[in-house]
Amino acid sequence: MKILLVETSPLSKFNDVTVHVRNSVELCNHLKQRNDCRLISDEADITDVTEQFDYIIFISATFYFKYKRFEELMNNQKACKIGWLSNEHDLFMQNFLKQYEIDFMISNFEEWGVKKAHKHNKYLMTNLNTLIAKPRNPICDKKYDIIFYGTYRKWREIYYKKYFIRDFILSTSSKNIKKFLLSGCDCNLTDKLSWELGKETLNLFRSSLYIEDTINHKLYNHLANRFYESLFCNCMVLFDKSCINTIKRSGYHIDDYFLIDSYDEIADKIKNVDPNLLEDFLKMNSETALIERDKTLYDIEQFLLNY
Repeated sequence: MKILLVETSPLSKFNDVTVHVRNSVELCNHLKQRNDCRLISDEADITDVTEQFDYIIFISATFYFKYKRFEELMNNQKACKIGWLSNEHDLFMQNFLKQYEIDFMISNFEEWGVKKAHKHNKYLMTNLNTLIAKPRNPICDKKYDIIFYGTYRKWREIYYKKYFIRDFILSTSSKNIKKFLLSGCDCNLTDKLSWELGKETLNLFRSSLYIEDTINHKLYNHLANRFYESLFCNCMVLFDKSCINTIKRSGYHIDDYFLIDSYDEIADKIKNVDPNLLEDFLKMNSETALIERDKTLYDIEQFLLNY
């Protein structure tokens, strides 16, 4: 197979919080083992990309991506299948892609959650977030108690008000700070985390908060990347109790101890956690994540082979 992966964020963001960039690199590295696979973004000089591909797969859908640069390449394809890989149910496919027949989608969530405008012929649901899973880092001294990191999402606002108070630490980009403050957050703010291999900022935290969009209480989406990042950073994950349906369907070993329903419960859980219970959580789920990572890579490759 000859495959072109088109990442819609700069590949220079590999050590950034942009998880789909890290997913792109991992997927390309795997597919290259047995296929002709290339990964590019709009940073690349594509004037010399004149080949015919079996598959061109656009990854995610950032609004600033220079789609028009790929118009000639796309129009010159004779028997290529076009795919869209998205790890977010709330993303909108760009109009540039809608003008082509999208042969397939690959995503983290159930197909009934796909927006009506995103027409496609075939669908693969698989756990894309496991692509960042890796063996646990060496254990280091923990300096901070609890963190949440990510962009502002209106579907989570009720949980922001519930937890983002007092000594809680929120990590986000500067463009999101105003939105969080307007939603009623009153906690400690910090810049985006570093994901430099082995030196991830998350290593310094005892726990990470897990919340999800309210729609995901019904629309199943595989556990978010923050779950797998917490595992390899030896960081306890505390889940708001509203995530119980996701937890039950995930297949991961998550004791009821790790469910919370208030800010006050956080300090109590951190202070009184049984170290054996926490070690079981980290060890068992890390092993499961690495197995599922291999399965995800296998599923994607087989999906393309058998299209």
